[in-house]
Amino acid sequence: MSKSRMTTTTATVAIASAAAVMAGVAGCGSDGGSSASDSSADTSGDSGEIVITCATCQESPTDPFLQYNYEAAQRFNEEFAGTYRVETIENANAGSSDDRLQYYQRLALADDLPDLFQLNSGEIKALQETGRLHDFASTLENDDEWAATFHDQAFDALMGAGGEIWAIPQQRDAIGIYYNTELLENAGFAEFPATWDEFEDLAAELRSQDKVAIAMDGDWATMLMWVNLIGTQPGGAEFLREGIVGSDNWGDDPTVVQATERLRDWHVEGYVNADAFSGEFQNAAAPYLTEEAAMVANGPWFVNTNLKTDSAAPGLYEKTGYAAAPGWSEGDRGAVVVSGAGWVSGTTDEQKLEAVETFVKFVSSEDEVLRQATATGANPPVQVDAAAAEEADLEPLATGLIEEAAESTYRYPHVRVHGPAGFGAAWKNLWPAYVKGEMATDEFLQRLTDDAMSDQTG
Repeated sequence: MSKSRMTTTTATVAIASAAAVMAGVAGCGSDGGSSASDSSADTSGDSGEIVITCATCQESPTDPFLQYNYEAAQRFNEEFAGTYRVETIENANAGSSDDRLQYYQRLALADDLPDLFQLNSGEIKALQETGRLHDFASTLENDDEWAATFHDQAFDALMGAGGEIWAIPQQRDAIGIYYNTELLENAGFAEFPATWDEFEDLAAELRSQDKVAIAMDGDWATMLMWVNLIGTQPGGAEFLREGIVGSDNWGDDPTVVQATERLRDWHVEGYVNADAFSGEFQNAAAPYLTEEAAMVANGPWFVNTNLKTDSAAPGLYEKTGYAAAPGWSEGDRGAVVVSGAGWVSGTTDEQKLEAVETFVKFVSSEDEVLRQATATGANPPVQVDAAAAEEADLEPLATGLIEEAAESTYRYPHVRVHGPAGFGAAWKNLWPAYVKGEMATDEFLQRLTDDAMSDQTG
């Protein structure tokens, strides 16, 4: 999921009280789009079609994921005309929005969730506590052939503690580090660094040339590097999958302490951009796109949303490489591999659920996942025929990283996927103060744990 979409990545907002929430629902048309009931009060349309509402299927000139969803809904409507139809809810929180989770929490409390919409895994963890999300587990159990098409672990970040499946994954991506091959060569590096020590040698040389080594934003891109520094240590992947939601203090884990202090030191040493605490990914993207920075971490969607646009320096795409993270030891590289967002449903109506399940099977078909991959750069959550994938001419940077990640020593999830829903807001609030020396590592990690793990719904 792109940062612009999140993605891939939305802060959790607490709800003050049920009374305030219900008052907000009454006005949701003015502060976040229409409610589910605005588009379709009845199960069926005039033609007898089963009509379902979608809150993330609107046209968008700037968000390729939303635009794909819109076009997929039109194809679905054409194929199933007379039986099922998707109606779009115009929703200001369809893509990335700090208010997105709160918007859906308000609708859940009013029992007015859309029939179809998309959330990232952190939002799913918070919203499922309302008891309003549909569990797709029985659908997958009853359709072994469809279930078998998904990649291993595609549902890991979308499941509940009791085996519930709250979402059907939209993609399964390897997330790496983009680098400017020309800037690296000018710094004496013919290849991307293999270890974090080499990475810091490169960063120091780039600094001497008045270049930013790696662009960060204090949010999504910075967290990716924190995760890479944790995940490429023995035991790091286990912390990111389990310890991050099971520990009372992340500072008790030496892998986390070591990663946190090293990431802080990059800021202190001047390896990052001056506005590295902005909380806006575009402030990390901009120095890379203008060739002021040599590296930036992001997912495969970065190609279509940034590298292949007018905002990128001429020829930058052709001299961009995409690599897995360096390792703490030679040969121990690693990559974030996630299926961190998916299609969810808030309906309990049996006929609408029939339409919803038909739609999610439609968008996870081989033809559709290849269309989505071409449109967005994201990789399919399902296995596709090799010849069909080759014919679809998928983005080579993305497919190359998928292959590299499969051979890497470590593969691990992003904190925005397996971590608590409150992590993003807690990190953005505390990270700048820590880097500026206003708190020690143990205090930072204790406060980060406490704030991220605090009650997300009230």
